[in-house]
Amino acid sequence: MNTMTEAEAEALFSEIDTDGNGEIGLSELRDYGKASQGAIGGIKLAEFVREADTDGNRRISLAEFKSHFA
Repeated sequence: MNTMTEAEAEALFSEIDTDGNGEIGLSELRDYGKASQGAIGGIKLAEFVREADTDGNRRISLAEFKSHFA
């Protein structure tokens, strides 16, 4: 996708990672999605999780997030 700079991706990741554990869980994505009309970076959350969660653990690491957006 590559639509953000690394710094922008890191800032957005930090905004979504509300518990600060270094991973974005599905509940954090849901909460963020409610606040952003169900999209992140212009794509639907379900599509984002399917594409970005490369290890299949249903959590998005910073590396996965940056790989998808930056």
